Amino acid sequence: MKILLSGGGTLGPVTPLLALVETARTSGESHEFFWIGTERGVELPLVRKAGIQTYTIPSGKIRRYFDFKNFSDLCNMVRGFFAARRLLKELQPDVVMSAGGFVSVPVHYAAWMLGIPSVVHQQDVLVGLSNRLMSWIATRVTVSLEQQLTQFNKRKVVCTGNPVRPSVMHGSRERGVEIFHLDPDRATVFVFGGGTGSDAMNRAVAQIVAEYDDGQLQIIHLTGRDRRFSVAPTPYYHPYQFFTAEMADAYAVADVVVSRSGFNAITEICAWGKPSILVPIKNSHQEANAAYAAAAGGAFVVDEGELDGARLFGKIRDLLADEESYDRMARASFGLFRGGAAGEILGVLESVQQN
Repeated sequence: MKILLSGGGTLGPVTPLLALVETARTSGESHEFFWIGTERGVELPLVRKAGIQTYTIPSGKIRRYFDFKNFSDLCNMVRGFFAARRLLKELQPDVVMSAGGFVSVPVHYAAWMLGIPSVVHQQDVLVGLSNRLMSWIATRVTVSLEQQLTQFNKRKVVCTGNPVRPSVMHGSRERGVEIFHLDPDRATVFVFGGGTGSDAMNRAVAQIVAEYDDGQLQIIHLTGRDRRFSVAPTPYYHPYQFFTAEMADAYAVADVVVSRSGFNAITEICAWGKPSILVPIKNSHQEANAAYAAAAGGAFVVDEGELDGARLFGKIRDLLADEESYDRMARASFGLFRGGAAGEILGVLESVQQN
């Protein structure tokens, strides 16, 4: 089966699709994968490293408010539609799949006009505009949570859970200690601000490193590419711009994870059963994702507007100091994870292609 995947701009719509590719390959299924992404997207290194043939098209964002960029972005989406149509005619996929992102909208509408079946995966607690637009013409819709079933056409929708890359689950605590040069006697905090990084989280970490070394913590810090951040490494502070395979070992060695609140990040954290401190982007869909994890007892939430080094350090210290609370959060975190999602979605793709 030839499967065309689309998504980009951020890593949120990307990693669930990479989970499908990894799962298909590890199970020996002979699918052929292609990818359509954004022209300058952060997704391209990951997708290419996965050995997937990549193509790019113009893309634009649909805003629900007035902005002069709406006019140029609309033109880009029209250009993207015709570019996607040409690629679909050339590649002739059996099915098109995405997990969101505005670059996917013209791809799905081009597929619909050409009679190619499509599947849309909904990760986040709240349905975004791009997925809403694609769901209208999609053949099937898969969702992460039971509560999302009512948000889509009941004849199309199925709950599968959110897929996790198998490679992310193959981390080793011992290997993490070695490759990140950690002290095995110190608690390890893994901080990352999503696929593109977070200036607010970077500043808070810099403050912790400068002012709050209590002799008990060490930090692995994923700063994000192209972020202006110049805190020097120390024996107990280890900054990196970007991870690929190292992500698994960072999860494995972490005692606490501090993260943005994309649903994919939350899914991976829960798959590892890690207590987390979530810092959602203010006034975004991430706030609902973080609230979902916190309501289940698997995470603390820190408002981005109130984030600083003192507040973040205090949350980390309090979590690690109470062993009973820590264990309870770890169990609650893992309880949110639903395994087997990638296999279920691949089954949906096969059924759509056969019908």
